Amino acid sequence: MRDFRLLLVVAAMVLSGRAVLPQGNPVEARDQAVARPQLYKSPWQMIEERAELENPSDGNSVRALVDEIFNYPHSFGQIPPVMDTIVKERLTQAEMKYKLGLGPGVQESDIVHIANTFADKFQLPDYARTTLHQVQVLRFSHELSCPVFMGGHAPQQDVEKSRSNPTKLSPAQATFLLLTLFDAKLMWPDYQLPPDEWEKTQYGPMLENLVKYKELKESGEQSKLATKGARVMITTLNRDIQTAVSHAISEMSLTDGLDLVDQAFAAVGIGK
Repeated sequence: MRDFRLLLVVAAMVLSGRAVLPQGNPVEARDQAVARPQLYKSPWQMIEERAELENPSDGNSVRALVDEIFNYPHSFGQIPPVMDTIVKERLTQAEMKYKLGLGPGVQESDIVHIANTFADKFQLPDYARTTLHQVQVLRFSHELSCPVFMGGHAPQQDVEKSRSNPTKLSPAQATFLLLTLFDAKLMWPDYQLPPDEWEKTQYGPMLENLVKYKELKESGEQSKLATKGARVMITTLNRDIQTAVSHAISEMSLTDGLDLVDQAFAAVGIGK
C-alpha cells in the first residue's frame, strides 16, 4: 500500500494536477448523504465550503481548499508526510497562478494522457487505461455533486455542446478529478473495463443517467429520490492493479519518480 500511495503522490504533483452506484450515478448517494441529518460535514460539503471561500490572491484560502482535496477519503489513503508539504505547496501555487491568469489550465485530454502514461509505464492491465469520455462522465458527476468547486458550465448549457467544447480545469479541479479517477480504477467495477468495452456498454447509460439526474435536481424533484431508498453501492478493491503498481513502484527510485513528475508537469504546461 505504501508503494501505491507513492504513485498517487506522483500523479498529484503532475497536476499541481465513494462508492459508485451500479448504474453509474455516484452523485445520487452523495446528495442523499448530504440530505440526511448529520453531526458532521461531509467531504463534499467541506470542499464546497473551501471553494466558496477561495481567493486566488490569498494563499491561505487556496491552501485550505488544497488540504480538503487531499483530506477527501480516497481509496489509496493519505499522502506520506515526507511528500505532503511539497505536493500541496506546488499545487497551491499552480492554482493561484491559474486563477490570476498567470498560469495554464488543464485540458481533459491532459488527464487522459497522464493516466494512460502511468498505465503504460507500469504495465497495468488494459482496463486501467482511460478514455476522454470516462474523464468527462466523472467530471460531470462532480459538477453535479460539487457545483461550486467543479462547476464549469452554465446551468442551461446543452450537455452535448459543453462536452464537445469543454472548459479548462484549474490545477485543483484537475487534481481532484485525477485522484477520483484512480479511485474508480481501483474500486468501481463500472470503470474496470477495457476502454473499447466501456465505450460500448457504459458510456451511453452513464451519461443518460447523469443527464436525467441533473434534470431532476434542477426541477426540485431530486429530493424525492431519498424516499425511494438508497440503492446498494458496490466497491471492490482491484488487487490486480494494486499488485502491478506496487511491483513497478518498488523498482523505481525517488529520483526517478521526481523526474517523471517534472516530465509530466511539462506535458501540461505547469512549471516548477
